[in-house]
Amino acid sequence: MKIIWKIIIIVIIIGLILSIVGFATGASRTLFFDRTGVHISGSGISHITEMNLSQIRNVSVDVGLSDVELVISGDFGIELYGSDIEWLWTLEEETLNISHSKNTRMQIINLDFITSERNYVKIFLPEDAVLDIVDIKTSSGDIKINNFRVDRLEVKSSFGDVDVNNITSNNLYVDLSSGRFTGASINTGRFTFTSRFGDGRFQSVTADSLKADSSSGSMQFTDCAFGEFNATSRFGSITTNGFAASKTNILANSGNVRINGDLSGETIIHTDFGDIKLVLSREKDEYSYDISVRFGSITFDGVRQRDQTTLTSGTSYTNHLKLSSSSGEVDVSFGG
Repeated sequence: MKIIWKIIIIVIIIGLILSIVGFATGASRTLFFDRTGVHISGSGISHITEMNLSQIRNVSVDVGLSDVELVISGDFGIELYGSDIEWLWTLEEETLNISHSKNTRMQIINLDFITSERNYVKIFLPEDAVLDIVDIKTSSGDIKINNFRVDRLEVKSSFGDVDVNNITSNNLYVDLSSGRFTGASINTGRFTFTSRFGDGRFQSVTADSLKADSSSGSMQFTDCAFGEFNATSRFGSITTNGFAASKTNILANSGNVRINGDLSGETIIHTDFGDIKLVLSREKDEYSYDISVRFGSITFDGVRQRDQTTLTSGTSYTNHLKLSSSSGEVDVSFGG
């Protein structure tokens, strides 16, 4: 009996070795089953390039395990690449729609880690293209959008990174479940950012209003300017450098808030468990203030307020600081 089991194990090992060799030399890497039985997939590669598309004004992409990229090109076009995917795309009334068929296969084993190839969607647009609406959704794939003018940009990704660079828009919406967001050189009217488990990096972003909500991840703003700045962080820090806002409202449940820049108008900042540190470019006499801590200390203009949990200026100015922390330090300095 032991000999039979040894033979079975040896046969299985030899089979796996031969399969891996076959996969590595170009054979299919996916074993799946559907309603008709168990199969080894064929090559199943779709590689489509369509150039000279008519003028498009809207783009809608809804794909699963695929990267999505908008690329500057001399003409309009699309390129779709994927293993065992049936791509679906239409061009109707100036709207390009791209998706893929719902696959009824259930994978038993997939050895795609042998290759670095990834499924992707590439949309080629000329440099002077002006789009009305771009709406991109992925389940697990990276999204890259660079160098475009679009009235409304909506991006949603469950598990993937999102890079948005050199974009001019009126409305920008980014919704991430788990992945990093990087946004640079963005000029927009209304910016809405939501992240559940991922960091946000904003550089040279200008917006009339920003509403940012992060459940678990840090947000960092560098050389950014906003009319209204509203940020909420449950478990993560909020850091700015070279920052300007005309109206600010920040709520951090568990994390530090550090701002270096120009705050004008009304500024409201509260932390439950975290420090508040402001290095403001304006002078002290340009602000009124109302500062309070429950468990912590207040340092104002370089002077620590010993045994003092509140500090107020009395008269309220146009530029007003309302800062509070349940458990954390508050440190405010001026002329930085």
